[in-house]
Amino acid sequence: MGFFKDMSDSAINLSQYRRFANQPWGKVISYLLLIILILGIPVLLSIVFDFNKEVDNWVAEFNKNIPDFVLKDGELAVSGEMPLIFEDKSGEEKSIYVIDTSGETDGSVLDDYDTGMFISKKEAVIKRSALEKQTFSFSAFQGGEIHKADAEKYLSYMKLIGIFIVLFGLIYFFLSKLCTAVVLGFVCLIFSVIQNTGLQYSETFKIAIYALTIPTLFQALQHILAPQFIYGLFIYYTIALLYLWFAVRAIRISNAKP
Repeated sequence: MGFFKDMSDSAINLSQYRRFANQPWGKVISYLLLIILILGIPVLLSIVFDFNKEVDNWVAEFNKNIPDFVLKDGELAVSGEMPLIFEDKSGEEKSIYVIDTSGETDGSVLDDYDTGMFISKKEAVIKRSALEKQTFSFSAFQGGEIHKADAEKYLSYMKLIGIFIVLFGLIYFFLSKLCTAVVLGFVCLIFSVIQNTGLQYSETFKIAIYALTIPTLFQALQHILAPQFIYGLFIYYTIALLYLWFAVRAIRISNAKP
């Protein structure tokens, strides 16, 4: 209950910022961690949801456009007429993807394109730019056998990346909020000098942590509901600065009382 009371007070009870400034460090950091967990996990889950949806699209496109194949003992066998050619000229760069296990074409088919891939019976040539071209031999698959269904299954395993998105996302959110609080702590110290409240930096840093509650709530909702909203960061810092100013003002009024 203490956490939720602090969360409520940080949002609507500015008189409590005097108490927040005197909180022990362990409680302040614990509060920040809980805020990150409660507000950060929904954001990360929405990112994972979009990522998994994209993986499903990749698998569907793969299943639709790629014919049945078998990669066995270092050689690729593809069903259907050869060569299979997919061109993309929609952007600024021209790309081409060619599959030909008949031997009628070779990697030179990529020369007239900015990027692309050529797959033959024994190797794959990937062109990333005019200066970068890499060749991967299928000889590494000696003794192994891969079918199209296996490739689809491996593509679907990419959804496991969602676990790392959540774990590393939480670490990133915590460090970024901590860095933001460091900067806003100095801003709060300036507000303290202007309003003559005599706060120390350790106190203004703690105040900044609690002042980030509503801005973080706004940021979480914005990422989930309107991720393309370009003024989100401006509003985020504006709310934080207003909370800092009025928190210092509430402390000044509190100090003035007998």
